Amino acid sequence: MRARSSDFKAHDTWRYPGDMATRTINLTLDEDLVQRARREDPTEAGKSDAQVVEDALAVLLGLHALDEARAQGTLNAEEADRLAVEEVRAVRKLRSGA
Repeated sequence: MRARSSDFKAHDTWRYPGDMATRTINLTLDEDLVQRARREDPTEAGKSDAQVVEDALAVLLGLHALDEARAQGTLNAEEADRLAVEEVRAVRKLRSGA
């Protein structure tokens, strides 16, 4: 059984700002892909197929936004790594009270 048709309704959760409109859509998905997404994140185990697909789409959109931000940035990889390490160290120092 490779594909099946399911109803997916976007659920209002913390990801959606304000009163975002939701609607029900019908999709035919490869069941193996939905199951793989469920296996990739153990927290997906008790979620509906709709929630698993929404979570996967949210991750994909977040990765695209990250790629866009990186493309607009002026730091090279070495500078970005150095800055990230400095920030982590500063946060750790504040937390330790030093």
